[in-house]
Amino acid sequence: MKVVHIFWSLSYGGIETMLVNIANAQVSLYADVQIIILNDLYSDELLQKIDNRITVHLIKRRQGNKGFSFLIRLNRLLRKIAPDTIHLHLSKFYVLLWGRKLRRVTSVTLHALPRGSVRRADFLHRFFPILYLSDTGNVAYMDRIPKVFAISQVVKEQLWNKYRINSIVVNNGILTKNFKIRLKRTPSIPMSVVMVSRLEHKKKGQDLLIMAAATLKGKIHVTFIGQGNSYEYLKQLTMQLKIEPWIKFLGAQPQSFIEEHLCEYDLFVQPSRYEGFGLTVAEAMASQVPVLISDGQGPAEVTCGDTYGWVFENGNVCDLVKQIEYIISHYDEALFKAQKALQYVCDTYDVSVTARKYLDLYNA
Repeated sequence: MKVVHIFWSLSYGGIETMLVNIANAQVSLYADVQIIILNDLYSDELLQKIDNRITVHLIKRRQGNKGFSFLIRLNRLLRKIAPDTIHLHLSKFYVLLWGRKLRRVTSVTLHALPRGSVRRADFLHRFFPILYLSDTGNVAYMDRIPKVFAISQVVKEQLWNKYRINSIVVNNGILTKNFKIRLKRTPSIPMSVVMVSRLEHKKKGQDLLIMAAATLKGKIHVTFIGQGNSYEYLKQLTMQLKIEPWIKFLGAQPQSFIEEHLCEYDLFVQPSRYEGFGLTVAEAMASQVPVLISDGQGPAEVTCGDTYGWVFENGNVCDLVKQIEYIISHYDEALFKAQKALQYVCDTYDVSVTARKYLDLYNA
C-alpha cells in the first residue's frame, strides 16, 4: 500500500513526534510511506528520526505566503506518486487537493476536540482555497472527506454530537519501549510532581496544579515541562501565592529528555479542563509513574477512569489536593496501579498498534 501523509510542518512538538513514529511504524509493516511537509518549518532533529525507507518531500511554502505556486507543486507531486491513500492531519488541507481521483482516497485524523465550522465550499473557497488556510477551527471540510479518524472516544462522540460526522477511533500511539521505567519504591520528600504539556492554563489547567501546591504547603514540588502563552501568567500566579521554591518551569524539552527523565518523578498530573486524548499521560504510564488526571476528558479514557490511574473532579482544586494527599499516604497502592498501567499501555497505546490499525482501515 502506498501511503502519503501530509503535515503542515514538522516543528518540535508532541503531535509531530507521534506522526513521525506512526510513519516509521507503517514502513516497518511493509507499507510504501511518503511524507509531504507543506511549510518551511521543520526540525532537522525530527527529519533525522524519519526512517530512511520513507521519502520526504519538502514543499517549503513560506508561512503566511498567499501565493498559489505551492498548490501546483503539491498536486503535481501527488499525481506523480499516485497514492492508494492520502492521510491528512488537518482537515482544511482537503480543499488543496485537485480532482476527484485524489480526494476520493483521502482520510483525515482529528487530533483534538472538534471546534469551528464545517464550511461548504462556495466560489471563493473552490478557486482561492489558500485565502482560508489561516481560519481557526479543525473541522473545515471534514464532512466531505471519505474517511475520518478520531483519536479517542471523547473526540468521536463530540464530532458526532456537534456536527453529525461519523468517525473511527484510532488511538494515538507512543514508542513505549523508549521510556525508561521508574524503579524506586518510595517518593521523594517533598513528593516530586511533573506535568508535561503546553503552557495553556485555560485548557491544560496548570493554574489548578499551582493552587494545589500552595494549599499543600511544601508537600509537593511541581515541575512544568513545556512552553506556551501562559508562562508569564503562571509565573505571576506562583509569585502571588509565594510558592516559588515549590514550582519549577523547565521549558520545552526534546522527546529524548522526556523518555529518559520522566521516570525520575513520583507523580504525573494532567489537570486539563478539556483534552481530546492524553499522549503525555500514556508516556507517564509507559515510564511506570503513577498518574492523576481530571475526569470526563481524553486522559480519563487512557487510564480507563481510575483503573490505571487516579482521577479528580475536573476544575476542582480541593479534590485535586485531596487526591494528591491520598496518593502520598497510599503510595504502595499507587505503585501497584502504575505497574498494571505499564502493561496496559504497551498493549493498547504502542505506536505499532496505531500504525497497523490505520493500514487495516484505509481501504476498509
